[in-house]
Amino acid sequence: MLTLTGGEWSRRRIEVTAREVTRYTPQIARKAIFDIIDVEGKNFLDAFSGSGVMVFEALSRRAKQATAIDVSHTACKTIRRNMGRLDPSMKLEILCGDFRRMLPLLAEREERFDFVFADPPFDRNYMPSFLKSLSENISILNLGSLIIVETSEGESLFEEREEARFLKLIDRRNYANVVFTFLVMSNEVPR
Repeated sequence: MLTLTGGEWSRRRIEVTAREVTRYTPQIARKAIFDIIDVEGKNFLDAFSGSGVMVFEALSRRAKQATAIDVSHTACKTIRRNMGRLDPSMKLEILCGDFRRMLPLLAEREERFDFVFADPPFDRNYMPSFLKSLSENISILNLGSLIIVETSEGESLFEEREEARFLKLIDRRNYANVVFTFLVMSNEVPR
């Protein structure tokens, strides 16, 4: 079980998927992230959602709407169960599928997000393809959208990645042996 760190559902616990399948953002890091960002009234996307803890943290803090993407059917079922335990009427959409298919779907539906959180598995090198897919579906970002990426301490810097050329680094924080990189769209991106 994971404990939510703030908002309406503070200290409520949610179910997790099997440890071998999903790595969770540490509680201290989740609290720190949501102390930094203000999600109230905003749309929040988690591209590698796992148990849904980040979307539930956002919705607990009055995000307008959240979307959870995960390729694992087990993870999607866990998110649905957690939704039922917290508030079945919450504004949460669960998309069970690969982000490379789901981001184009969101763009096609003209969905827009103020915050995009991405915490891909550290050992699978998903970051280049995630950034490429995000750049190809840039219309899902609102002007001023914040992209928060969780990576291992050893992953290469975003400034070195061709896939990140449309993003501008605004902050980087280390919590509990993981790195959170805060990015916004650069002014050079055609919309």
